[in-house]
Amino acid sequence: MRRVVFLHAAACAILLGQAGPYQRQTVDQTAAVRGRQLYTQYCINCHGALAKGTDNGPDLIRSPLVLRDRLGNEIGPALKKLPGHKSDLTNAQVVDITNFLKDQIESTAKNRTADRPPNVLTGNAEAGRAYFNGAGGCTKCHSATGDLAGIGRKYKDAVDLQQRMIFPRQTKPTQVKVTPAGGATVMGQLVRIDDFNVSLRDATGQYHEWTRGDDLRVELDDPLAAHHALLDVYTDKDIHDLVRYLESLK
Repeated sequence: MRRVVFLHAAACAILLGQAGPYQRQTVDQTAAVRGRQLYTQYCINCHGALAKGTDNGPDLIRSPLVLRDRLGNEIGPALKKLPGHKSDLTNAQVVDITNFLKDQIESTAKNRTADRPPNVLTGNAEAGRAYFNGAGGCTKCHSATGDLAGIGRKYKDAVDLQQRMIFPRQTKPTQVKVTPAGGATVMGQLVRIDDFNVSLRDATGQYHEWTRGDDLRVELDDPLAAHHALLDVYTDKDIHDLVRYLESLK
């Protein structure tokens, strides 16, 4: 009897010492930075800048699926099943996103005033003005005394202002022009584009779809192309400086 009890205790000790499914995932900070960029591009509009949800999408910080996830084993399959989600991310990209979300969960848990958003007004307004007028190229489309006049009053929540600056809502549809080899050009409103297919609706409402290849020419007219390009250029300092500058435009 003593031998059985001893063996049972030894087995429990071994199991408790092993990594189980509820062990906290250690965040890879480099991957989390990459994941933040992906999240900003594909997820922020519905789930919010802090991943705490909006009217368009649920809170991911409290999501049982995200909490259970280990290196994308839950998030990856979910993205392929849920309508309206980016279903063609690579495994590496999914892992980056889960590292970002785990990092957000850790930050939220450490924040003793989690009902209050973090202070994002840590930048320098004059540096933001210089970036706006110079390296950022913002004046090609915007004006501090025109379309952005008073934006600091419009967005009283600085976190919301930052979200709208990084990933603005698209008010005009993306147009696309597709020319098959030896065929006629078809133009219209973009429906979907990825590495494999492109589809559109022309001016009459007719749907067209092609398989992408070297013999298919695709030309996009995306109103937010400049903002998308900045996602690969922004530094944290640039973002904080810009937000501080925009917030000052009362």
